[in-house]
Amino acid sequence: MGTQLKKKAKKRTSGSDKRETIAGGIAIISTCFFLLTLILWGVSELIDEHFIVSEMLGAYSVASLFLCFSIMFIALFVGIKGSWFGRIVCLLVAGFTASGAYSFMETSALLYKDKAAYENKQFETLVMIPTGTEFDDPDYGREYLMELEFNELILDVYSLDISRTYYHENLSGRQLEIDYLPNSRYAVSVREYQE
Repeated sequence: MGTQLKKKAKKRTSGSDKRETIAGGIAIISTCFFLLTLILWGVSELIDEHFIVSEMLGAYSVASLFLCFSIMFIALFVGIKGSWFGRIVCLLVAGFTASGAYSFMETSALLYKDKAAYENKQFETLVMIPTGTEFDDPDYGREYLMELEFNELILDVYSLDISRTYYHENLSGRQLEIDYLPNSRYAVSVREYQE
């Protein structure tokens, strides 16, 4: 009877060690994605003069960061034993961050489709008064315009560095002429419409 208990204890210990080894391996993969994120972000900042490539790499770096967190929560899922609530929360967070990564990968793919249009200056042009705006978080420095809304169309203008102050003094409530990329809907230029 005593030898059977020792065998069961050994099996539990080896199973626990295996779980920790798998979780550790997954955590190492997550760390690799984090390093990839830093490299992609750094490269995207260095090649800022190449708009499409810079924005694509920026989107890839955010996707990589989301994947890093997703993989880390999968590692926590594998590493947690006994707490089903904790494991379910880890799976939900991993799924949420993985869907965020997919969204940024999709943005990057749309930017790639727009590469030829950008290089040939074949932009879509819209002349209209915006129906809505979205600004980034004012708690972290200057507030920049992120999106302009025109009925059903939302254009990303964040890369143009239009501050809230400039927008309200020069563009708000006026008819705007906006050149934008057809697939990704990234604005290339925003100016007041001159007839």
